Order: sequence, then C-alpha cells, then structure tokens
Amino acid sequence: MIDSCIKISLFLFLIILSLYPTVQTFAYDNKILHRGNGAEPDTLDPHLATGSWEGNVINDLFVGLYTKNKMGIPVGGSSLGYRKTNNNLKYTFTLRKDHFWSDGVNVTAKDYVAGFRRVLNPKTASQYASLLYMIKNSQEVNSGLMSLENLGVRAIEKYKLEIELNYPTPYLLELLTHYTTYPVPSHIIKNHGREWIKPKNIITNGPYTLLSWRAHDNIHLVRNPYFYDNSNVWFDEVIYYPTEDSESALRRFRAGELDINNGYPENKTSWLKKNMPHNIHHDNILVVTYLIFNCNSSPFNDKGIRKAVSLSIDRDVIVNKIRNFNETIAWSLVPKGVLNYEYSGLIKEKNLTQEERNGIATEILRSRGYTDKNPLKFTIKYRNGGDQKKHMVAIQSMLKKANIEVILEASEPKVLYSYLRTGDFQVGDAGWIADYNDASNFLFLFQSSSGPLNYGKYSNFNFDQLMVNAQNEIDISKRTIILKKAEKILMEDMPLAPILFGISRSLVKENISGWEENSSASHGSRYLKRN
Repeated sequence: MIDSCIKISLFLFLIILSLYPTVQTFAYDNKILHRGNGAEPDTLDPHLATGSWEGNVINDLFVGLYTKNKMGIPVGGSSLGYRKTNNNLKYTFTLRKDHFWSDGVNVTAKDYVAGFRRVLNPKTASQYASLLYMIKNSQEVNSGLMSLENLGVRAIEKYKLEIELNYPTPYLLELLTHYTTYPVPSHIIKNHGREWIKPKNIITNGPYTLLSWRAHDNIHLVRNPYFYDNSNVWFDEVIYYPTEDSESALRRFRAGELDINNGYPENKTSWLKKNMPHNIHHDNILVVTYLIFNCNSSPFNDKGIRKAVSLSIDRDVIVNKIRNFNETIAWSLVPKGVLNYEYSGLIKEKNLTQEERNGIATEILRSRGYTDKNPLKFTIKYRNGGDQKKHMVAIQSMLKKANIEVILEASEPKVLYSYLRTGDFQVGDAGWIADYNDASNFLFLFQSSSGPLNYGKYSNFNFDQLMVNAQNEIDISKRTIILKKAEKILMEDMPLAPILFGISRSLVKENISGWEENSSASHGSRYLKRN
C-alpha cells in the first residue's frame, strides 16, 4: 500500500516537473507586455472614447484607413493609397484585401461607411462627432437635419471608399489615424448593439483583440492572428493597468511589475535622472494645459473676471519650480511646433512681473465689488491623480493673493470630463492633446458648433466666422493669418486661462526596444519588443 502511494506520488511529481518549465515561462513570459496606462478607461468603443488613456488601448485593438508608425508618422492602415480631385474635395481610397476582422471576415468599404455614419448619427452621441465636420453634410446629419444616407462617405466597390469634403483639409490623412474615424464590424453590432464592445462579443481589426477587462484592475489583450501585419508583431499579449497613483506606479515599475508606465511623479524627477536615466522618456507633444471657465455661469460670463483669475496664476512657479520638466509657459492656446503656424504669446500682460499682474487682477475685481472683505469665491474641479493636486493647491494659494477664495474638488479624469462636457462646473482643469498637427484642432474647441467639446459654451460670432473663413481658404498663408486673428479674439475674451505647453513623460524598461520619441506620443504595442 505504501509502495503504491510512493509510486503514485513519484508519478505525479514527474508530471508536475515536466510541466514546470512551461509554468515558469508563462509566469515570466517575455512575450507579455505590461503597460501602466494612467486612468481607468470609460469605454473601449472608438466612437465613444474621449481620453488618451482610452486611445492607447483602442489603437492596439483597431486600425483605420491610416495609422501611425513608431515615429508617429501617418502610414497606410486599411488604405493602400488614394486619388483626389483637383479641388481637393473628393478622395477615393483603395483598401487592402488582406485586412480582416478577428473573426476572419474581410474589412471592406462598407465597414467604413457604417463607422462614419455611426459616429455622426445623433443617437450615438459621440463626443468627437464635430471633429469630422469637414465631411460633406456631416453637421447636418449630426444635427438630425439630414438622413445618414446623405453623409459624404460611400462605398464605390467592396474595396474602394469615397469621402467627399466641405472644404480642403490639409491634415486629412493624419485625422484618419484618429479612432473616431475607425470602421466598425457592422455584422457584430447588428446582433449586440452597444454590447458589441464587451470581451465576449468584441471583434477587432488591429494587432490585438480583447480577452478580458477587469474594471480598475487590468485590460488583457491577445494577438489577433488575422491582422495583416501579424508577422511583425512581437508581443503575444499586452496587459494594461490603471495607474493614476504615480508614486505607486513607480514602485511597481521598479519591482518589475510594469514594463512601461505613462508618467512619473514630479517630486522624483531629480532622483530618476540620477538613478534611472535610461528609463526616462519624453515626447515633445502638441499639448496645452489650461483652466476652462463656464461662460454661461455667473460670474464667468464676465470676461473681466476671467482675465483677473488668469492673470493671478503665476505660471513661472508652476512650470519652472513645481514641475521643472523643461516645459513652456502658455500665453495663448495654440502651442509651439504646429505646422504652418507661428506661435506668439497673445496675453499682453505676459511681459509684466507677477506682482504687476496681480495688481491688475485686484483692480478688475475691485471694480466688480470683490475685495478682501468680499472675496470672489468659486470651485475648481480638477483631475485627481498624478501631480494635479499639487498644481491646484499652488493655484489656490496664488489666487488668494488677489482676494479670490477657491474650493478644490477632485474627481477621476473620466468623471471630471463628464462634468466639463455637460457644463456642470464653474472652473475646470482641462488639457488637450492634438488629434492632428494643425492650429484648427485647438481653436475648434471654442467654436459654437463644437458641442460638448466646447466645455465652457463660449460663443463669439466673429470668432466663429473667422473659423469658417479659414476652413474655406485654400491658400495656406492666408489661412494661417485668418486662424491667428481668431486666436487673438479668443485670448482677448479669455474663456480659458492657458497655463503650460507640456510634454509626455514615460518610464520604459531598458530591455524594451522600438520605443521612439515622437510629437504624437504614439507608441503602439505592435512596434515594441523585448531584447
């Protein structure tokens, strides 16, 4: 009896031993990429997403007509190329025939038609719909004034797609890398509706597909064998983790739990430069951080009040003393580095000392009845996580010098942006990363037609008209002049208080290759591998 037990035990041991290398390989699998992603996504639906933390995952799951290479440059995705008319108003794209959904069904021109119609269908309530208003009849369709069939996107053949525009769009190819323009598997949506995006239903056309999503834990992606460039994808799996706590994320990175993390703590910058210099990566992206005023809410329907608050912020302290990342103080909305546009600080008080700016702010407030005995009071809603609290506490202290009392209210990023889009705020903490390299991608945020993306519901007829004029101007030089006039009007009205033009900062393990710093901060997992 004892001998039999020993034999059985030995037999089981040998089986386990034979499996042991496999178990070890799985636990420490080189082919699994672990990415810290900042905030928890609200959705992975490319037509409903709004945050960069959502876009990071979505761009691993889906591909559009164009995509970005590891240098952040637009290259063909579904599209093999295009023809356009002499007036630049009609593009015909030829699609590749070797592009499949993850269930083996071909990606066709009809999928793109379905995608564009879905984004612009008012029932979808896509927050980014106005990004596509250059397409013929798009605004009318999105407003419910025209049927979906009138949208200027149609399938000529199975693998030929035509897009007709309202006006020349020099940034069109880069825009087509944005997830708002991605196709959808209409054969899946037909059966599952909005539930199509759940792991048990989802079908994707990118390098990965969705295996599981455990809220506030991780999003697990696995290789899509049907992807047209699958042979050049190195990682079999990618796991995204929400890492809003940058201190905790740094500890996880140092412990080997993360290969990559978006961001690191400001107060660890000097230590990281000294002890982990090869892990720090910066992208000089086109991004602006600002406070947004609710122009429909008293007292911020008064541009003088908005100006007083803006001038009371000591940008030098925030940029050069608190953050210290070699970023740039923002005295306007459009950052440096935008193509066909010359940056200039448009807040005329930029050359004054902060003490002088505080004096102007105090006088404006006094003229409105706000004094040390009757201070201006309001709430700033801001993004919780990272180093935002430190910034907001600093701004709170700065504004107090101008007889302004501020209450700070923190929320998760996705909750904050919900407040901003619905107008449920007085002053909000906001930021914008360019979807494409053009000044209009920043200025359009304040057009009356931009819907929920115009957070503060700013409205100025002259500004709107200049934006329309710029859209219809073919001459690049003349277009630039028109856009600069629009930006000057914007900064005179000051519906926002620009603070800084930032950078994207990341931690990347030394054994990860393929990470190329670029102005789009585009680092698709398909381009990365482990050395």
